Amino acid sequence: MLHNNQALDVQLINTAQQFRLGKEAEASKRLRNCIDLLESELKKLKDTSAISNIIPLMLAAQERQDWLGLADYLEYELAYILNN
Repeated sequence: MLHNNQALDVQLINTAQQFRLGKEAEASKRLRNCIDLLESELKKLKDTSAISNIIPLMLAAQERQDWLGLADYLEYELAYILNN
């Protein structure tokens, strides 16, 4: 389990909520903060393959402006991976 996973979980959920509310600009700023937190936490993990697999899916959702899909990846998939 990650050291700062609670703070990161909160950030991921808040970011996902902003995407779901259609506030893409605000959500994108929050996403940058999530990525910064995630980068620092990745250094502490031994196995990063699950996260490495989900990042391209998140980026693809962002590229096609699938905000709900991206929100799901953030709130459910990524948060689950970080907590297990």
